[in-house]
Amino acid sequence: MKKFITLLIFLAAFLTINAQTVLPLAIEDPKMDAYLQNRHPAMLTLQIKNTTETVKKVDVQCTFVTFGSNFQITKNYSTDTTGFLNIILTQNLPYQQIFLAVGNYLHTAVYVNTNLKVTIDVSKIKNKDGVYIFDDGMHFSGSDSELNTVMDKHILWQQDLQNKLSNKLNQLCITRRNYPSNVFLGKADSIYKSLIQIDNKFTRQYPNYAWAINNETASEFYGQLCTSYWGDTMPKDLLTKVNNHKPYFTSNDGVLFYNYLSSYNTVKVRRITNDVKRIDSIYSRPKADILKTFLLAKGKDSFAFTYPEILSSIKTKWCNKLVSNELDDLTTKQKKIDSLLASGSHLKKQAVFIGTPIEHLPFDANLYEVDSLKNVNDFIRNLKTKFRNKALIIDFWATWCVPCLHEMPYSKKLHVANKDLPIEYVYICTNSSSNIKLWKNKIAELKLPGTHIFIDKKIVEELKSKFDDAGSGFPTYVVIDAKGKLHPNAIQQMQSLNRKTLKLAVGL
Repeated sequence: MKKFITLLIFLAAFLTINAQTVLPLAIEDPKMDAYLQNRHPAMLTLQIKNTTETVKKVDVQCTFVTFGSNFQITKNYSTDTTGFLNIILTQNLPYQQIFLAVGNYLHTAVYVNTNLKVTIDVSKIKNKDGVYIFDDGMHFSGSDSELNTVMDKHILWQQDLQNKLSNKLNQLCITRRNYPSNVFLGKADSIYKSLIQIDNKFTRQYPNYAWAINNETASEFYGQLCTSYWGDTMPKDLLTKVNNHKPYFTSNDGVLFYNYLSSYNTVKVRRITNDVKRIDSIYSRPKADILKTFLLAKGKDSFAFTYPEILSSIKTKWCNKLVSNELDDLTTKQKKIDSLLASGSHLKKQAVFIGTPIEHLPFDANLYEVDSLKNVNDFIRNLKTKFRNKALIIDFWATWCVPCLHEMPYSKKLHVANKDLPIEYVYICTNSSSNIKLWKNKIAELKLPGTHIFIDKKIVEELKSKFDDAGSGFPTYVVIDAKGKLHPNAIQQMQSLNRKTLKLAVGL
């Protein structure tokens, strides 16, 4: 009888362990389509307890990792007065990673597949800056809780060494062409083995989640190797390993792996039509369809033509829905932009020439165009004359420059918050790889007040040269103070400025 009971206990333990280690579907698994269609949307719940504030509503920022033209989408929420917030994940992606900022109480990353509750007990938080990743004062519950506990603990496990190895891999990939192929691959393999050793030591404590830890590490590793071969040909054996890797997570590492692999296969191709054909010729569905979602970023500026073309080639339903939703969102946004632009009024020709007047937009933006100049010095003098007794912040940018577009909301915020200061914001946009329609769309989309000038790329470079060889790239900021003195390095980033540092930068 004892032997029989022992056998039952052994069998129960064996079945439990194996049930816990059954692998989920990979994102590119053909069964994923049906799985996502037949399940309820995932849910993230937040509960904050024992706050001391009289007003208990807490601001919550969620950055969702996703496929498509936007690698990450940030949304802002707030809890109710009891500290409760419920978020339904409308994209319904498998194991979607979300970066959470909950007031000053918590900064962490979570994976939500079905349901996860994050409870924050403010009375137990020891660090005055709140919880970072995982610590006392917070805990997970729900079906995704154990996975999140393990994944967050792994981030903190030998964190300095993990970061050092990741940085070493990144630098190695940047400098790949400095090494013979076998030397580069040997160095990369050595770093990967070191990362796996760290993972293996950690997963001895959590063997049921070795699959998750190892999969995320592999996604980061193979994704980085893809970047090192952009514009080149990857060795056949390595490409086989890369193509055989299958992420489980809609995470930074998982999504970037697909993004970088898509770029590797299309970086030499100039047209969306050829991109689609090339991906379809290499990969079968649904992997091909996943990779094609990243073509949206490449075709975003002409989405009305490129998106339907991409959409018609995608048969995987969850990918098709994602592209379709993005097309609908952009179409709605474009209609609003068109309406805003249509409400603009014509600018009269002015005595002081800073460009051909185009129009005035209702959010206090004046648009000009310059396609030729006899004398760049006269143009600079005219700018200063037109805005006499004002300091000038000149922002050199491009419609395709992601850092430029990232900084502009901060510029707008500064402008609006400090209208009483004698400062004119002058945005000089290059016509390189752009056009007037696209330029006007970007301005209208951002509702960015100020003086906007669309200028031939050669003149832009000449202007930068006149401004003490201001930075060669975009964005570049130049300040001319109210007295006419040039300050080419007074501003590096708009987001780093507040009223005090703004006044200091422009000499007020």
